[in-house]
Amino acid sequence: MHSQKRLRGLILSFLHDVYPEAADETAVIEVFYEYWRDKEIRQSLEYLADKGYVEKRELPHPLKRRRKIKVFKLLPRGKDLLEGTLSDDGILLEDE
Repeated sequence: MHSQKRLRGLILSFLHDVYPEAADETAVIEVFYEYWRDKEIRQSLEYLADKGYVEKRELPHPLKRRRKIKVFKLLPRGKDLLEGTLSDDGILLEDE
C-alpha cells in the first residue's frame, strides 16, 4: 500500500504542473486512481485544503443543476512547500 504522505506530495506536484489553473476533483482522481482508492485521494485533497496548501472551491455543475463540482488550486503556501521554504512531516515530496 502506498503512503498517504506520498500521495499528498504527488497531488501537490500535479497541481503545481497545472498552475495557475485549478483541477476538478474528478481529474485529480483520474490521475491517481490506478494506485490509490477514490476515498484516499479525496481525503488527501481535503487534508491539503485544510492545511492551507490548496484552495478548494465548490462550483455549480455545468450540466446538472443540483450538483456541485469541487476544484482545487495550488496556493502560494503549497508552492513554498514544494520549493522547500516550508516543511511538513505529513507530506512526502518526491525528492526527499
